[in-house]
Amino acid sequence: MKKKLLSLIICVLLVSVMTLTLVACNENYKQDAIETDLTDKTVESNGGLAVRVGKYLYFINGYADATGENDFGEAVKGAIMRVELENGAPKANTLKTIVPKNVYNTNTKVGLTVAGDYIYYTSPSIEKDDSGNAKTANMWIMRTKLDGTGTQVLVKLSDYTTNFRIAGNYLVYQDAEYSLHAIDLNSKKLKDEVVKEKISSAMLGYSYANALPGGVFFTQTAENKTEMHNEIWVFANGTTKKVIDGRYSYDASTLAHKNGYNLSVVDVQIIGGKTRLIYTKTDSGANTTSKGDYYYDFDDSYAFNPANEVRMTSGVNYTAYKFFDGNNVLASDSDSIDYLRVVDNKWVSDMVIKASSANLMNVKVDNGSVYATYLASNVVYEIKILDKSGDTYAKALSSAKTIFNSKFDATWQGLDLVGNVVYFFNSDVKNNAYYLDLSKVIDRSSNSLIPTQLGKFSAEDNYAMLEGATSEK
Repeated sequence: MKKKLLSLIICVLLVSVMTLTLVACNENYKQDAIETDLTDKTVESNGGLAVRVGKYLYFINGYADATGENDFGEAVKGAIMRVELENGAPKANTLKTIVPKNVYNTNTKVGLTVAGDYIYYTSPSIEKDDSGNAKTANMWIMRTKLDGTGTQVLVKLSDYTTNFRIAGNYLVYQDAEYSLHAIDLNSKKLKDEVVKEKISSAMLGYSYANALPGGVFFTQTAENKTEMHNEIWVFANGTTKKVIDGRYSYDASTLAHKNGYNLSVVDVQIIGGKTRLIYTKTDSGANTTSKGDYYYDFDDSYAFNPANEVRMTSGVNYTAYKFFDGNNVLASDSDSIDYLRVVDNKWVSDMVIKASSANLMNVKVDNGSVYATYLASNVVYEIKILDKSGDTYAKALSSAKTIFNSKFDATWQGLDLVGNVVYFFNSDVKNNAYYLDLSKVIDRSSNSLIPTQLGKFSAEDNYAMLEGATSEK
């Protein structure tokens, strides 16, 4: 009898432990819908710490690191919050918490992405190891509806090395073994499928995109491993397709070298309603005469005709492009920002800004004048660089104006320019979320450069700042 009683007690204890473990690894994501007006669903600046959706701004409420509070409903720092916008800037007293979890990553190209009715993000795992410690080195890809309901875990990964892209109805990511995965977001089961194994690399990052391309481009070695060229493929509408073969997509008589070309994807942008693939191309010849940057405008068929391939540079590769119309673009490399345009059916370039490792944040055309906003040495400048001249533009350089000089943390997300407002994690205030409305910046006025708190301080940060202020007295 005693043995039976002991066995019963042990069973009850085991069930209790298993139940506690299950509760610890499975959160309850239910919460009431937050009143949301999505009459206007225009999206601006996907991929960073803040995204505008119609009248709202969704943002990450500070950088909490992987070990920050991450229980659903308890997290404040790192949570996704929302404010209404008025004249493009945050409106006071409209703050709402949409996702009370710690949003975090180490990949600088992974932030918030809004597609359809959902916002997509990453968060540290809440699962426990054998010692009961949260496995925060593991990453989950999640989504929540824009009204705060319907939170789901989509993918569980062992680290933060991968990023993801929403392409049409699919979430696409590359795993640590270089296999490309896709999840049909319209499917009830949300099945994770491998769509291509052992790819070389995939173009998954966003450049603060407004319009998201429907396809994901990736590179693949030639099927015949003795071949020297490689290939560009696309995953779109649930299928994979080879779009550019570095050797056999071209007439053999036109090849710069008999072995064909090595291709690398630089960026994907929506230009004139088409998907513009920007890529580098080079050959294995002694003079690499094909080396340069190219682009191709694909329609929904993703058919490639080499006659329509456009070569922009010769012997030069830029790291980033910002087209302000189809035939005019600013491009940046390690030491300058250059203006590229078509002259006599050939692309030519001129340096317009000399700056080391400058990050070109925005290009604006206003009454025929072109203005560039760029980050250099942790200071943001705005400068007029071009004026309209016939069908193209001519240099019209003015003095650079300092429009932002606050300290910011760029361990994960750096500065995010949405409209005319800069959002950032303020390293002077424990990496909490702040903003600066650039429309109110006055040249040479330091007071107009003082940023404003955007979100909400956690209790821990409030206490730490109070303690710090007390100790300084």
